Amino acid sequence: MRTKLFVAGLDWAIDTNELKEIFGQYGTVVYGKVVTDENQRSRGFGFVEMSSTEEAEACLTNLNGSTQKKRQIVVKWKEEKPRTERFSRD
Repeated sequence: MRTKLFVAGLDWAIDTNELKEIFGQYGTVVYGKVVTDENQRSRGFGFVEMSSTEEAEACLTNLNGSTQKKRQIVVKWKEEKPRTERFSRD
């Protein structure tokens, strides 16, 4: 069951609460986070997890390429990597 999404191209003014509101139009947001730097400024991307695959697919269909606060966002499936690969130093 795929429910996790990667969101890029976020307007700098969109915070975590607003990200959840945008995606909440298409279902229940289990988790949402705008990634910030050490000064708590948006880095322009984030992650969202929906409660079902159908809701996540609705977000992909309706939000990928949409304009949010004058910027076009990209919504993709979050790639799941096994933990051992994340920390590999090859």
